[in-house]
Amino acid sequence: MELQREFFPRVRKTVMPRPYFAEVPDVLGQSGTAWAVDAAIYGDNWYLDRWQGLIEIYGAGAAISFFSLLPRKNKYEAEGLYLRLKLAYRTTANANVNIRTFSGRHVTLPNSVEGAIFDDPETYWWVTDDLTLNINSIYTDEKLWIQRVDWEWVSKEVIYEDEVGIQDPFLTRTLSEVEKLYAPKAINPDSVKQFLIDKIQKDEGFAKRCLGLLCQDQLMGKDLVQMFTDGGLTLS
Repeated sequence: MELQREFFPRVRKTVMPRPYFAEVPDVLGQSGTAWAVDAAIYGDNWYLDRWQGLIEIYGAGAAISFFSLLPRKNKYEAEGLYLRLKLAYRTTANANVNIRTFSGRHVTLPNSVEGAIFDDPETYWWVTDDLTLNINSIYTDEKLWIQRVDWEWVSKEVIYEDEVGIQDPFLTRTLSEVEKLYAPKAINPDSVKQFLIDKIQKDEGFAKRCLGLLCQDQLMGKDLVQMFTDGGLTLS
């Protein structure tokens, strides 16, 4: 079907708030605690209890952002470290609270009247960019209380549970070893080649361009119109 195009002499402009770029603090330390009462809270069905140091949640919809309270997730990526995050919470007896965690998973927290820690091991693979908890669902007339998030920089070097007693659970490093990771690399033939290899492995589009350069002698022998149509191109 051929589309029928119309002419609109006046078109309404889009109105939106001017972007506000807050300065994000650089959270220092190897481990620490982010208190829930200091987090930014959006949505409905929550109450901030500063006297007890808790966020009380009695329904779905709330989003609790720890973005300004936690370190940036890729701060020590070059060193092979990731941000391990644990959530301290308490629920009523049958709350069955489902949340979107810091690793982007959707999990149902175990009910805990006395209080519990939810250790999210999935942050080993991924931490969300927004560092926000979302309350997906909670049973009617039940409640969830969030107290804090404990964080720690942990090495991605793995030992298995049955090796804990026979292997050192800590990775020992020297300052010089770490400084080498951040030192400017010398520009020489070997470093340039390695740069290209890394670029090809990480960027599929760049890899395709390199492959095109390698095949250009074969392509030059083909008909120009055939190359154009085979590539799925149009004149519009």
